[in-house]
Amino acid sequence: AAASRRVLVLADESRARLHVYDSCNAKERCRIDMEKPMWDLKKVERRGGGGDEGGPFYRAVVRRGFMVADIRKRKVVDEFRHPALNELTAVCDLPDGGFLACVSPGGYGKTNDIEVVEFDAARNLKRTYVFRGIFNSRAMMRLGNGELLITYEHGFVRGRLKENGEGEILQTFLQPAGRNLFEVVPDLAGTGYWAGTGYGAELVHFNGDGSIKSIWKAEQEPGRKNFFYAQPQELPNGHVYICNWTGHGELDSKRGWQVLEFDETGKVVWHLDDWEFFGSLSGIDVLESP
Repeated sequence: AAASRRVLVLADESRARLHVYDSCNAKERCRIDMEKPMWDLKKVERRGGGGDEGGPFYRAVVRRGFMVADIRKRKVVDEFRHPALNELTAVCDLPDGGFLACVSPGGYGKTNDIEVVEFDAARNLKRTYVFRGIFNSRAMMRLGNGELLITYEHGFVRGRLKENGEGEILQTFLQPAGRNLFEVVPDLAGTGYWAGTGYGAELVHFNGDGSIKSIWKAEQEPGRKNFFYAQPQELPNGHVYICNWTGHGELDSKRGWQVLEFDETGKVVWHLDDWEFFGSLSGIDVLESP
């Protein structure tokens, strides 16, 4: 059994919980009550709020801010909210202890330009940058060179922040189907990107030039469907996990497998399917996998 063990940290949007799932040890499983929407699941080095003892810590976006949970202590240990973070979708830490927050002004469905709000290490608002011409962001990642990957309604962009308060778009990647690309991460080879294409319900591997290397989609059993592909994670063995979010309702997870594991050829070799315990999952961190 140990050889097939999977340990996952999962963000449950529809039931507003953070889960730790252990396929081999039910006693190690836990769920921590948080708040919706539970987007942008990230493992973070510090809890914030004046203390860093304990951990590991996971942060998720909630309404107008974020919460941080200690999965060993099985409780929320920090939270932050601010009026500038209305319609917040993602948070990225900065080397100086501050953070960047991605906001979709006006809310979902509005074509307002995406804003990136900077806070200092004391969580004071510093300034706001504007990325014009893209809207409906769902995720943002800060790369080592300071560039940002920001998802939007029709794909994702590489961008950077300029001193004049503008966000400069360096490159645009369009999703091949659907809309509302949810999350993108660099591939481990450093030559492209993995993207969960939201309502396109596809796991797309982009080359660095914007061309498409592969498109993977699960063949689910009758009565189950690929609804909305959310956060992907590539493992060193070439396997890629992705969440299949299936709706805002508590029982919407009946509609499809909640997590998919593709092998290096694009075949689904494992899936999580437990609608009684899990709602619709939007975020994942794989701690252990065969």
